[in-house]
Amino acid sequence: MSTTPRPISLAHLTVLDTTPPELITVAAAAGFRTVGIRLTATPSVGVPPYDVLHEGPMLRETLLRLKDTGVTVLDTEFLRFEPEHPIGVPEGFLEVSARLGAKHVLVMSAEPEEARTLERFGELCDRAAQYGLSVGLEFAVYTGVRTLAHAAQVVAKSKRANVSVVVDALHFSRSGGLPAHIGQVDAKLFRYAQICDASADMPGPTDTPNLIREARTGRLLPGEGALPLAALVAALPDGIPLAIEAPSRATADLPALERAKRAYQALSALLAS
Repeated sequence: MSTTPRPISLAHLTVLDTTPPELITVAAAAGFRTVGIRLTATPSVGVPPYDVLHEGPMLRETLLRLKDTGVTVLDTEFLRFEPEHPIGVPEGFLEVSARLGAKHVLVMSAEPEEARTLERFGELCDRAAQYGLSVGLEFAVYTGVRTLAHAAQVVAKSKRANVSVVVDALHFSRSGGLPAHIGQVDAKLFRYAQICDASADMPGPTDTPNLIREARTGRLLPGEGALPLAALVAALPDGIPLAIEAPSRATADLPALERAKRAYQALSALLAS
């Protein structure tokens, strides 16, 4: 069982209708001291683009609110390797991540060939290292890196120092992961994790549309579902931050602050248990 207090973070996806400055204000009011910020637009989930990757009002206000609230940035999201898009890092992404004080940048891969994922991952790590950033590789059963074991393999093969494997409780479960599997991976590869709950009624491993829909709008807060979260948290290395990432269409109409407060309370209760 963990003995070191864990920092807890509010992942932007939980309240993705907030702009980055609003996210920081909401997180601080709910009790969070750390956030994850999505720097890239997400039209697929109905979020209008906001320009935080270039010098301008949005970036300036984000930096100001970080300073005023004392909230820090755990990670920035999210990069994706697409076969049809050879440029996987938007202009300004790494520079702005560093200016925000982020520790990690998050990447997923849709590349079907592992060799191509490795090549692009290595290039990203080298670029991120110039900004003092670590790169977290997240896996999901419907991506090119499907499981914890596969992610750990890719990260090990990269032979880079600024790397980690990001366990998302939902993707971990849907890819067949069990808390006991955490111990089969070098503990140094875990630098933070993403937590949510989910229904016992899961989509099939090949039902990509419903798996994606669940990940974007069908998650539950800790304690509302069937995932073995207490065992998962206990299996993770002591002290690593936990980010709550729990977007739900069932509560989407609630004010962002109310959703953030509920997220804070649920994650705190999980850690207290």
